[in-house]
Amino acid sequence: MAMVAAPFDLRDLSAIPAFADLKLEELETVAASGKPRQLRRGEILVREGDASDALYFVVYGRFSVESEQAGLFAEIGQGQPIGEIGFFAGIPRTATVRALRDSQVLTIRRECLRQIGDKIPRLRDAVIASLANRLAETIRVAKEPTQPRTIALVFAGDTAPSCQFLDLLRLVFGKRCNPVFLTQQVVEQRFGGLSLEDAAISAWLNALETDHDFIFYLADETPTDWTRKCVRQADLLLLVAAARAGRALNRSERLACSLHPPSARRLVVLHDARSDVAAGTRSWLEEREVLMHHHVSLQDTVDVERLFRFLAGRAVGFVAGGGGALGSAHLGVHKAMREIGVDFDIFGGTSVGAAMAAGLAAGLDAELVDAGTHNIFVKRRSFQRYALSSFALLNHKIFDAALRAEYGDITVEDLWKPYFAVSTNLSNNQIELHRRGPVWEAVRASGSIPALLPPFFTRLGEMLVDGGIVDNVPLGPMRSLKSGPNVIVALRPEPPVTYALDYRSIPGPWAALLARFNPFARGKRPRVPNILQVVTLAMVANRRQDLALGPTDMLIAPALPANFQWTRWDSHTEVFTCAYRETAAALRRQLDNDDPCLSAMIAALR
Repeated sequence: MAMVAAPFDLRDLSAIPAFADLKLEELETVAASGKPRQLRRGEILVREGDASDALYFVVYGRFSVESEQAGLFAEIGQGQPIGEIGFFAGIPRTATVRALRDSQVLTIRRECLRQIGDKIPRLRDAVIASLANRLAETIRVAKEPTQPRTIALVFAGDTAPSCQFLDLLRLVFGKRCNPVFLTQQVVEQRFGGLSLEDAAISAWLNALETDHDFIFYLADETPTDWTRKCVRQADLLLLVAAARAGRALNRSERLACSLHPPSARRLVVLHDARSDVAAGTRSWLEEREVLMHHHVSLQDTVDVERLFRFLAGRAVGFVAGGGGALGSAHLGVHKAMREIGVDFDIFGGTSVGAAMAAGLAAGLDAELVDAGTHNIFVKRRSFQRYALSSFALLNHKIFDAALRAEYGDITVEDLWKPYFAVSTNLSNNQIELHRRGPVWEAVRASGSIPALLPPFFTRLGEMLVDGGIVDNVPLGPMRSLKSGPNVIVALRPEPPVTYALDYRSIPGPWAALLARFNPFARGKRPRVPNILQVVTLAMVANRRQDLALGPTDMLIAPALPANFQWTRWDSHTEVFTCAYRETAAALRRQLDNDDPCLSAMIAALR
């Protein structure tokens, strides 16, 4: 069914910045000269390369801007112009503009603009000023991810979830912002028998965004006209599934996913009770490509509050960098943050940071993760078992077995809190983000130090090595998944590592071998760092200074004593304790001084 056109409401036109100062008769002139155009979600308004024969202003709705080279790079909202570059420069369209929801634009052809300009001479200056403001706004918004405000709730699987989740959603969002929850009944009560395709309904739905922070569209269980309207109006899909329901895609899901890309989808799996590890998540994700999935317990509001922070751009992240045997410092930082009331919504890390973050994401306290570190590196001596092979110095079988023993069969997707690990994909020279599959494999790939361990190979044959080669402190990947404050732990050599060593004294291979078996020469051998120390230090040194911190990001680089070495795993508990004491003391000082970054982080959790 086609959308029903409607004449312009002069109040809508006056809300467009370019026309804000026009008198009533001047607005009438604009309305008479321009033409309304209704677009459904997904319809293209202008296509890259076409002739620029018209200028558009968004009366209501939202549009995406994309090009063949840059992909999706901007969004245009109510009151903003579209197509102004090509129109005024006299060149073909520079981008494709597509409706992100049911929308209406004012269309002004070139000749019509001349006629309006003759009647309203000051209009041209007003339009140019509006375009300048739009450019400044575009630059600002490009630095800040757009948060969804219109959300369609579509149930997933073969069984509709209980109303309890909706009750929790109303409770949590109602306390923290001003949401509205819409059903077809609400719309029918206001508009009677008016068709859902009528422009008056679309205009009213878009106008609700002025007075509400979030608009939740509660879709029907089947792909009705109301379900289609919900999906077309939404910035984001929440696919809500009861954990025990059948996993097959239903018809409403298929409709919703056909109109929204994976980046605009989230899966919410509802559980009767909370646990550190869920089960069966993989089968939900096999047919549903989503940006992120969330496990939510219906026993209280804790998980719904976390979902709110993700949707509102306030989720708190824990970013753990690489650092060899100093990795237990992450645990000290985490413990100190938890003691002042900072909880974390998502964890991510590189190399040893990935190992520590995985334990914390699994709900283990810092002491238990430290005990696991002892089991892997001290008790099993995973990094002290050498191999006589051409592809690695260490026996990776020992390390793999130790990781499997600690992490078991847990998969990344079954962790209650979102988690990722970073490795370097040498097959395509890109960062590899591990968000699915066994946790131990993600940790193993992220910590595959070249020369010391053989690369990790995916089931597609891609070769992965330590993530520290390209991103030792993965703040960028964290930002790609969510907005909001982050605690970033970077492990640095303090003070700078130096060696009292004459390069010419380093022995050749035969001299080194003889000295190794000569008890009288052991005290005279130069203290040359071994391969493990050199490679680990190189990983840690990479890209530490390139972090582009946001206003609510907190960088913590615990100053550890110089005798804490990158390869001395037997000192892990001392590292943990030292980092905890230093971080706890620093946080107390920040609280006493009302540090704005820490205050913002704590406020985000309340």
